[in-house]
Parts: sequence; structure tokens; C-alpha cells
Amino acid sequence: MTNWKKYIPDGTKDILFEECSRKIDIENVLRETYVYSGFMEVKSPTLEFYDTFNEENSILPQEKIYKLIDSQGRILALRADMTTPIARIAGTKLKEMVHPLRLCYNSNVYRANETLNGKNSEVTQSGIEVIGTDSIAADAEVIIIGIRALLNCGLKNFKIEIGHAKLFKALVDDLNLNIKEKEKLRRSIDSKNFTALNEILYANRDRINDNSFKILNELPKLFGGIDIIDTASRLTDNKNALGYLKDIKKVYEIVKSAGLQDYLAVDLGMVYHIDYYTGIIFRGYTHGFGGNILSGGRYDNLIGNFGDDEPATGFAIDVDGVIVALKQNERFYGKKYEKVLIHHEGKNFNEAYIRAQNLRKQGIIAEMSLFDDEDRARKYADIKNMKFIKI
Repeated sequence: MTNWKKYIPDGTKDILFEECSRKIDIENVLRETYVYSGFMEVKSPTLEFYDTFNEENSILPQEKIYKLIDSQGRILALRADMTTPIARIAGTKLKEMVHPLRLCYNSNVYRANETLNGKNSEVTQSGIEVIGTDSIAADAEVIIIGIRALLNCGLKNFKIEIGHAKLFKALVDDLNLNIKEKEKLRRSIDSKNFTALNEILYANRDRINDNSFKILNELPKLFGGIDIIDTASRLTDNKNALGYLKDIKKVYEIVKSAGLQDYLAVDLGMVYHIDYYTGIIFRGYTHGFGGNILSGGRYDNLIGNFGDDEPATGFAIDVDGVIVALKQNERFYGKKYEKVLIHHEGKNFNEAYIRAQNLRKQGIIAEMSLFDDEDRARKYADIKNMKFIKI
């Protein structure tokens, strides 16, 4: 039998030394971005009841949730995302507070990913939730704060793509297609699989009117600047779809008025999590990281599951992804500290300690030498790239 005590599970990692410090620095940058924008911090327990995540419109499939049994035989789950626990908190403990609620967090989440797919099972998420308003201004603000948060971390070359969760639904609601066919259509558009999309559309050509056929065929190609909205509007006469396109344009214009339009793109083929999201959706990409660096949107149906039916919007940033992207782009992240080793003879400990304390007050890392021999102390300082001070 293999003894696993020297190893860690697949999808996890040990974070050591400077990498650990830099990650904490990034989390602190994100925290300050939120707090100075009026958001209040919350922490949820690592363990939740499985029922918390077992909803029909859950953001995660149930097979990705780690489950265990407590001493009373109840099914528990490791926290699989932060939005759902925050929805539980908002729908129970915070329902009497003045709304809209502005909540923020930095926490680890746990997801059971397939072995060898390159994804971590333990991920650090950082984000915000605005609860209690269906205003377009709230959708725009969370995008603005998301952009500011990434900029404050040191990222420069990234894009936030915006779309609308209900746009696809509006375009296919009246079509004579079953749920399975609509889901195949959605997946092919979201993945920009043009071959699969053409096969589905032409296989059902007799059940799809010309206008719907044209815009569905073009949907994954409708990506780019704000002019994409006008292009899409000319392709459909669906009133609901036209309304959702106007919502995207309004959000874009608000973000543009903040001078951040260079970080925006429109993607009308973004149609993921159709049951979970209910309005404006967005996701961020950057060079050096393969997945979404940021994702979010409006989810007006979630908090009602916990007793207080409130509209909401928010985002989550992949903190580990930010760090990977910063490394790949050779950008400095985290603080650089001057380091000092203070070597002393035993009788001079008090003087050395006072010197160390004064240096620490100046933001300098001051380490007390544990060596009796000065040569060994100097060698240690050289290896660790520390300035050497002898008392």
C-alpha cells in the first residue's frame, strides 16, 4: 500500500516563500480596491451543507463539488464557489440591512476537476457582489471595478468581453426546437464551433425562419467594438433581443465614460450558464493565462432560493491566474522589501534588537542572526541576498 504522507492531492499545491508573500500582496491590493469603493468584507465557512449548492440553476455541476458526511449523517460540501454562500448570507442574515448591499471577499474554493486537465482543485477567488438593485448602473460599476482591480494588480494587456445571457434565449424561444437541440445550438455558439453550428442550423432549416437563421449563424462572429451592437440590431426584429442589445450598449457607454473603453469588447456569442445568469454577463482574458482571469454577470434568481428575492450582480477574479499572467508578462507583482541580517554578540542582544525594531518600523525586513560565528552569518546573508549589519 502506497504511503501518501509526503505528497499532496492532485490539483493542489504548496505555496512557499516569496510566491506566498506576493500572493498575499495581490489579495491585499484587490481587497483595498473593493473596500475603498464602499464594499464590506465577508467570510463564509469552508464547509457548507450540500443543499446550499444543490439548486437547479447552480453555477457548477454537482459532480464538481466535493462532498462528505458529518457526524449526524448529513451531506456537507466544501465551498465550491463564493457567490452561492454570499447569496445564502444575504438572503438570511443580511435581509434587514439597507440595500443595495455591497459585499466583497477573498477566499479559497474547491472543485473536483478531472485528473491531468491542468486545472487546480483549490482556487483562490476574489470578488464583489452588489445585491438589491437591477440597475444597469450596477452592472457597469462592477465591470469598472473589475477593470480597476486588474489594473491595480499590475495587469495592462487584458480585455473584458461583455454580452447578455438572455439574448440567445430570446432568439431561440419561439423556434420549434426541443431543449436538447437548443442546448447543442448554445454550446456550438459559445465555443465558436462553426462546423457544429452549421450542422445544427441546416439540420433544422425547415423549422427556423430566415431572420433567426441569419442572426444565429452570425452570432459567434459578432465580436469586437461597440459597432457590433448596430450590426446585430440590423439582423433581427426580435423585440426582446433588441432590448438586450440596448442594455449592452448602455453598459458599454457608462464604462466608456469612465475612460476604460480600451479594456472592453462586445461578444454576442457569449451564451454560457444560461440558467444561472439572467442579464449582462462578462469575462476577462489576458495574455499568459489560458482561462478566464475574471468572470461575472447578473444573477437575479439565486438569492430567492435563500428566502429574500433580490436582484444581484458581481464578479470573481482568479487570483492564481492573475499571478501566472503577471509572471508570463514579466511584470512586477507584490512589494519588494529591503532585507537585513543583524549579527551580534550575546551581550549586545538588546542593542541589536532595538536596531531591528527601528528598521522594521521603516518597512525593512530585519532578521536577527542565530549564528555565533560571523563568517557563517555573512555567508547566510549573502545566500539570502541580505545586507549584513554587525552590532
